[in-house]
Amino acid sequence: MTGLRISGAVLLATMSLLTAKAETGGVIDYTIHQQYVSPRALGMGNAFVGLADDYNALFYNPAGLGRLEEAEINLGIGAAVDSKFPKLYNDIKGVSGSNSTKDMVNLLSSNNGNHYSMRATVGGIWARPKWAFAIIPVDVEMNLSIHQLAGESIDLVGNQDTTIAYGRGWDVHWFKQDRMSLGFTTKAIYRAYYNTSIAAGDLAINPTLLRSQDVQEGFTADADFGMLYSMKVSDDSFMRFLRPSIGLTVRNVFDYGFGTNMHFIDKQSASKPPKLGRRYDVGTAWELPDFWIFKTRAMADLRDIAAPNYTVSKGLHFGAEFLWKVTSWWQGGWRIGTNQGYFTAGFTGLFGMFQLDIATYAEEMGTSNSPIPSRRYVVKASLDW
Repeated sequence: MTGLRISGAVLLATMSLLTAKAETGGVIDYTIHQQYVSPRALGMGNAFVGLADDYNALFYNPAGLGRLEEAEINLGIGAAVDSKFPKLYNDIKGVSGSNSTKDMVNLLSSNNGNHYSMRATVGGIWARPKWAFAIIPVDVEMNLSIHQLAGESIDLVGNQDTTIAYGRGWDVHWFKQDRMSLGFTTKAIYRAYYNTSIAAGDLAINPTLLRSQDVQEGFTADADFGMLYSMKVSDDSFMRFLRPSIGLTVRNVFDYGFGTNMHFIDKQSASKPPKLGRRYDVGTAWELPDFWIFKTRAMADLRDIAAPNYTVSKGLHFGAEFLWKVTSWWQGGWRIGTNQGYFTAGFTGLFGMFQLDIATYAEEMGTSNSPIPSRRYVVKASLDW
């Protein structure tokens, strides 16, 4: 009798999971997708809202554009991949060549329960004091998980974004001594969204992960609003050693959702991607005293408030940055932090116009009760001047 009860419970749980998938229109996704990420910010826990002191302010906190002191153009290509993804991808391509469903089933079975991620970005941002303009033609992200709930298969959630954005920032004189900056970013996004489960048999025939018949595509336009406040401290105050600032960003203010479908990927696609979702980010930055060629900051953010998968643990970001500058053409920095509770680190080196950013971070792909960290390694090469 006990065995029957256990079997019934397992069956009920399985049916509930399948029903949940059907209701969401595909794979259950517990991640919080970031439309744009910066290797610099990722190295210090992705905490940047209260700092926002370079071209990345356009997407993190546009109020920071009003505080830029010089122009900057950054044209780069980058990738963020976990160490297991390349091997899985190559194994899938190799097995599919034999068109053997049995071999594909064995491959997925040997990786059952594993999770994989990758992201690739190509784009450029032109920033000047008070404004910035960006074209990000390619921003592709894939999150994979392998299971055998109803036969060996891969659950895939992916985004392909093309983004054009323009932002402005400026100071407002609401306080006599303290500094207050406001800003906004308008953005146009064409997104191809994938949320599907690919069976081993289908994968053996066609190893392509992002398939046109699975796409949900559409266009949207939205805006972000940002605020940055810095307290003026007296020369004899202890706070002169910290120089705090506070930032606030409201992202996707209008949250219209995706409308016009230009059918760039699939002429027959009818479904639209989920809405971007209105989110609220708050952050603080602390500027420590300069030492020799070094500049040190500490940051803390609470991000993605009101996002569908938001939890406090997923929203917390902490980081520190140690910048060094020998000359204008030879400078860089080291970074450390925590992103969603997981360790991060990063390095930037600028020599002439060539800039190299590397970082490691992890994102939470699971829930608070069943955490699933996805460790990723980031490399971005860019021309920066």
